[in-house]
Amino acid sequence: MTATAPRMSEDVLSFSTYRRTLADCINRTERTRRPLFVTQNGHVTTVVMNIREYEAEQDELARWREREQLSRDVEISRREFAEGKGIPHKQVTQEMNEMIRGWMREEGHQS
Repeated sequence: MTATAPRMSEDVLSFSTYRRTLADCINRTERTRRPLFVTQNGHVTTVVMNIREYEAEQDELARWREREQLSRDVEISRREFAEGKGIPHKQVTQEMNEMIRGWMREEGHQS
């Protein structure tokens, strides 16, 4: 649930209008799911948006950052593999199993 695209003809207002109609502006961001752009001296200085839309956008940004990091990690792995720096599957499996057993012991689980 991401914010609806802003309509610049409707969603830009001056600071004095924003200040005078604050409650209406808050209700409007809730109803339309669009941000409001507040201007001072003819320049946009502030963006006002519904908290749920803001949180959804932050979550989406975090997912994009994770994807970018994963892509970089995959590229590094491919390069290292091409250079002969790979680790045999059996070794990786053993190391992962040891890590998991260690975590389980730390949490008090029987292995």
